[in-house]
Amino acid sequence: MSARAQNQSLATSGTSMSSSEELALLRALLRASDYGVLLSDSTGRDLICNPRFGEIFGFDVVEALNGGPEQVRVQMLPRIKNPDEFVQTLDKIYADPTMTSEDEIEILAPKYRLLRRYTAPVLDDDKAVIGRLWTFRDITRTRRLEMKVRLQADQLREQSRELANALKSAHGRLNKVESVLHQTQAQLLESEKLSAVGLLAVSVAHDIRNILTPLAIELSLADQDDRALRAESFDVMQKQLDRLSLLTHRLLGIARPHAMHLAPVDLPALVEHTADLLRPQATQENVSVVVELGRNVPTIIGDLGQLDQVLVNLALNGVQAMHAAGGTLTISLSRNKGGACLRVADTGPGIPATIRKRLFDPFFTTKENGAGLGLFSSRRIVQDHGGVMKVRSSAAGTQFSIWLPEEEKNHGG
Repeated sequence: MSARAQNQSLATSGTSMSSSEELALLRALLRASDYGVLLSDSTGRDLICNPRFGEIFGFDVVEALNGGPEQVRVQMLPRIKNPDEFVQTLDKIYADPTMTSEDEIEILAPKYRLLRRYTAPVLDDDKAVIGRLWTFRDITRTRRLEMKVRLQADQLREQSRELANALKSAHGRLNKVESVLHQTQAQLLESEKLSAVGLLAVSVAHDIRNILTPLAIELSLADQDDRALRAESFDVMQKQLDRLSLLTHRLLGIARPHAMHLAPVDLPALVEHTADLLRPQATQENVSVVVELGRNVPTIIGDLGQLDQVLVNLALNGVQAMHAAGGTLTISLSRNKGGACLRVADTGPGIPATIRKRLFDPFFTTKENGAGLGLFSSRRIVQDHGGVMKVRSSAAGTQFSIWLPEEEKNHGG
């Protein structure tokens, strides 16, 4: 073997191979290949076929080759969907020995298949064309899956649009969200923080999209005959609607109300309401919600809507802090120092000290799409009620506490 021929031999792991060994290895590779392989000479006479080629086209390649160099093509043509086009393509390729080509062909027997066909010239050591290599890969299943995915994607997009319209009609809360966003924009303009409007809009759009997508999927499954599966789909849709309700409450907490509507507030009922509202989303995040109500909790005077927004915002933050590993969210209420104390505690990873210092700063957020106004708004509402909000955090979790004065002290006696 010449030095040049040796350089052209198969690359091995440091062990030289004889020509017979290389030939045996190539034959083994051809037998193992999932591609149908055909090798012809430069004139178009078929010389070698591997077993997979015969399996794809449904005939005995050994018998065909023994019958003559044209028998492979003779066996192939009746199985091809467009034989005239096939022959024209072959003639064109063989007319240009250096041509490389890739296309798709359909065969009807032994069963329908869509094949990816590739061909390239075979060169000797002097770069002269001595033959042509053909490979055929069955892409029938891949193409069907692609079509199915595209069809399902189109259906999901259409269902999502329909569901969005239905939700807009059925849920007046979306109109309330839009109103809150306008109020927030006005507040940010007044404080020369217009850039935060963009952050807030992205956050809201992201949250709503994350709710509408599973709703669309479950809606597509809701018409199935299996009652159990249909009930499960409706249960998932209800949970997504609950998430939408929570989103509405979070947005309401951002806008500063123009006036407080003061009245006696039933704090135990407020805590129970918040826990019930939160449980569907908490369950999705593998979080348990626990309520602890103390005795003789004093009555306070306040704006129920604003305090509801504060409590929901703190509870939702606690659930989100535990989304990675789950945990327990505890909402407790007790009498404390002439007033009522609300506590929202999670078992999440805690808040680093460097972040705790800025938690209540406006426009400060660690969330990718957050606006940094939730805790700022919540503490402002508590202060407007004459109360105090504090936070404690460690590696064992985070606790927000709210102290509100009881009725007599809130009115100055």
